[in-house]
Amino acid sequence: MKITELAQGEEFLKILEDLAEIDGTYDMDPKTKAFVKMGQKITASLSIGSGVEWPDDEQFNKAAKLGQQLSSIGSSFGSRNAGEALKAAGVTPDEAKEIIAKVKDKNIDIAKTVKDPEHSGEDKLAKAIADA
Repeated sequence: MKITELAQGEEFLKILEDLAEIDGTYDMDPKTKAFVKMGQKITASLSIGSGVEWPDDEQFNKAAKLGQQLSSIGSSFGSRNAGEALKAAGVTPDEAKEIIAKVKDKNIDIAKTVKDPEHSGEDKLAKAIADA
């Protein structure tokens, strides 16, 4: 059985549901959680196949910075609030609204990523070492 088959199985989903109900040290208030989830959604929208078209590299880069900053709100290394996150990302409130509007109503799964290419970084490293 492949790990992806296991992760998509009924038994694993039950375990995830049980874990989701556990209150932990890292719980956050609903407002903070909403910002973090939006940051994750923005970051996921940058992947190929997300369905979001970015008009230019500048907006794509700003979305990347904003997604990272929003995702880290509440962490020990992140911004304390949305205002700090915008400032750290170098994004104006109007730019942030535009980016959020692009991804808000899209059905983007933050848990899925682009499939890895056939070759891995390990292969490249092994080749570089062999060539050295």
